Amino acid sequence: MSPTRTTGVDAPETIPLSLNHQFVDVFDHGDDDGPFGPRYHVVDAWRVTGGPFDVAALRDALQDVVTRHEALRTRIVGTTGNRHQEISPPGPVRVELRDLPETPEAARAARADQLRQEVEDETIGVDETPALRVVLGRFDDRDTVLVVMIHHIVSDGMSMEVVIRDLVNRYVARTGQAVPDLPAAPQFREFADWQRTGAGAGTEAKREYWRRKLDGGLFTALPTDIPRSANLPESTAAHWFRIPDDVFSTIDRLARAHRATRFMVLVAMYKLLVHRRTGATDVVIATFTPGRGGQLFENTVGPLFNFLPLRTDLAGCASFGDLLKRTRTTCLEAFSHEMPTLEIFGQAPELMRTAASDDHAAAVFQAVPDQRQYIEVPGEVKFGRIPRATGLQPRKSAVPDGALWTLTREPSGDASVCLSFKRNLFREETIASMAADFAEIARTFSASPDAPLGLA
Repeated sequence: MSPTRTTGVDAPETIPLSLNHQFVDVFDHGDDDGPFGPRYHVVDAWRVTGGPFDVAALRDALQDVVTRHEALRTRIVGTTGNRHQEISPPGPVRVELRDLPETPEAARAARADQLRQEVEDETIGVDETPALRVVLGRFDDRDTVLVVMIHHIVSDGMSMEVVIRDLVNRYVARTGQAVPDLPAAPQFREFADWQRTGAGAGTEAKREYWRRKLDGGLFTALPTDIPRSANLPESTAAHWFRIPDDVFSTIDRLARAHRATRFMVLVAMYKLLVHRRTGATDVVIATFTPGRGGQLFENTVGPLFNFLPLRTDLAGCASFGDLLKRTRTTCLEAFSHEMPTLEIFGQAPELMRTAASDDHAAAVFQAVPDQRQYIEVPGEVKFGRIPRATGLQPRKSAVPDGALWTLTREPSGDASVCLSFKRNLFREETIASMAADFAEIARTFSASPDAPLGLA
């Protein structure tokens, strides 16, 4: 379907939804916490220190970024089943200035993280354009907290990394410093076209793989504490915890010894946790992949992520090493047959039936690449990512349903783990218990992969 161009110099351009938009539309219930609601967003926060922060230069840099990436000025218009995208001309980004209370230097990182949480508890409408807002919290004229919020319907986690990189580049340029040219950035509409056709689409061989792999399989959903039929208002919280450096280093050594990746080891550990929670040995979980076609769209902003099922038979696994071997095969096969999620669902229409039942919900597991903690720029100003505190975050950016695990390694070597969950389905104590069980599995089996699994 070709884009429909409306008339008028400043009129928006109308194009159909991408396959990724159509995928999240499946989870929309028309509420605030759904994928088209105002709490479905991506938030990142940085400390800017070492010199005065130029707000005017930031506004100009934001304008550069929304001009460069049309996804940021895209609105999703219409109702379920009848939505489309409207791409607007570049417009100003909302920038809010907040003076932070006088805070000792040692406590500023915690106060900066508190500001991030405060912003994450706020909203951004799916019909706002640009779908981007910035909050600046100022300790003083040489110490500023930069919080960026983007609606998730036009972005994802890797897109936020691209936005921050480009924003810092343009900010430094706008303050008169020499910076390298930014790489070419294909637009999200180009990704959507690529996904539907050519290398991005599903071939018959990929379709046949998924038909066979998922035949008779159902997503291994977790039992919920509260049934959907209770009709509690939807909201999302998060339990943050850490896996210490000594454990994560052992995980990396275990991965190398088994010709696996860190992700494969973590997925095997998560599959064991799911078995312990459900009793299932035919375990089907899912992860989110970058979905960027390798390096084709690495500089593109948009919701490019892909939902990829991972099915492994745990029966007969005597040790964690056995489970890791099978999980490695699962991951290698699945990633080599990746195709758009809606096409995978087309080969297994019953896959999510249990996950949509009254007393179960899906949990998705992802381990993201180690994130940049500092951005090197010329001049005296320094950009550093704000570390996340552990414990309960009462309100977080929404997940469409169930729960989402996200792991990343920090410069300290510790893994920071965010377990986001629907509070209308899970109680805090259940989530905290799952986190503790996963940490125990990670410590035990990374150090002793030949220990008996004790499968039920």
